[in-house]
Amino acid sequence: MKFKVYSLAGKMAIFCIVAIFILVATQSGLLFLDAPFYVATAGALLLVVPLVFLYCEVVFRQHKHVIDTLTNGLKSINDEDFSIRIAEHRNYELRDLLRMYNTLTSSLRQHRQSSNQREILLDSIVQASPMGIILLDTFHHIVYSNSEAAQLLKSPKLEGMALHQSIKKLHPNLQVAITEQQTGLISFEQHDLKQSYYLSFKQVTLNQKPHQLLIFKNVSHELSQEEINMWKNAIRLISHELNNSLAPISSLTTSAKTMVEQNKHLELLPDILQTIDQRTTHLSEFIAQYAHFARLPKPNFAYHDLAPLFDQVNKLYPFDMLASLPVARAYFDIAQMEQVLINILKNAHESGSPPQEIAVKVVKDYTRLRVAVVDRGTGIIDGNHHQALQPFYSTKSDGTGLGLSLCNEIICAHQGLIKLKNRERGGLMVEFDIPLQDTKYN
Repeated sequence: MKFKVYSLAGKMAIFCIVAIFILVATQSGLLFLDAPFYVATAGALLLVVPLVFLYCEVVFRQHKHVIDTLTNGLKSINDEDFSIRIAEHRNYELRDLLRMYNTLTSSLRQHRQSSNQREILLDSIVQASPMGIILLDTFHHIVYSNSEAAQLLKSPKLEGMALHQSIKKLHPNLQVAITEQQTGLISFEQHDLKQSYYLSFKQVTLNQKPHQLLIFKNVSHELSQEEINMWKNAIRLISHELNNSLAPISSLTTSAKTMVEQNKHLELLPDILQTIDQRTTHLSEFIAQYAHFARLPKPNFAYHDLAPLFDQVNKLYPFDMLASLPVARAYFDIAQMEQVLINILKNAHESGSPPQEIAVKVVKDYTRLRVAVVDRGTGIIDGNHHQALQPFYSTKSDGTGLGLSLCNEIICAHQGLIKLKNRERGGLMVEFDIPLQDTKYN
């Protein structure tokens, strides 16, 4: 180890040499003056010992000053004040410690500046959010809110208020929904207008303490616009179907009336009446489909074998089973699930896909059963996958726009999700999931 002059050991070594030199010199001087040996030794010690104590006091004070300064700096860090820097000391033992302290405070200061910038950015994003955001503590007091929440709750300042006090100005139905921590869409009438709110409650941890995040938004305008668009599509589609049936019926009726009045070409009347009957039957079936969609009952859940279900559907719309069934039974409504498979496989056969390219694969995914139907048809235009699941949207010129929407409603009632995805080499994959067992007892 290298010898350091400014280290404590270096200073003590130099002082010891000087002290010994003073002691020997003093003793030698007194002996030269014919003083007895013990007198000379005592005199030398009386001179050197106070010097030793004085030097130790000076060194101690220097170290104590640095340590006190460092202690104050650590207290400042504990108080989240990182502005204090300590000048470097010539003492070798403490110099590295002081450098580490200055480096630590500089790093903490930069980290806090960066953290403050992120907090400012995050707060700006949250404040600009179109959704009301409220953070609640364990006692349901508001600890944070954004401007949209203050506007929706009609209160300029929400922090510190109890949740039940802050929602007093809201509609009673909405108050109940928030108090009961309901999640989803809440609709009610207010001032003769339909109001819809989206609510979401999430558990979050902040500073190692549990909190609750409430997110809500008035979606009345958006849903109203969506409902208008849906009705426009429904009216357009219904008008199209009615015109397709009523126009020929009107024309054929006029022709039949002319034949009877003129008593000519009466042999064509049976064909005309048969055509009219076909168009009225088609129109009746069309109306029945819409009525069935509007009156879809809740699923009648029970345990059913899977093999007979797929065998029955395979007789109507043939397909290849890509793998053996992973389980024998699942928990679903047999009639509704058969309807889902029929609708999806019917679309696959009408998509232009070769029949041998239509296949079904069933896999087990924890407590769910996933079913995928694939084909090599025309697929769906990119960006229209979500629309394809909406009522009255059809990719076929003669489609009613109810097949996939009915499937979507049935799968949602089974707490599942249906997905549409175009395949790389052409075609479409329709995937959905259903429960394997009754989730109420798990």
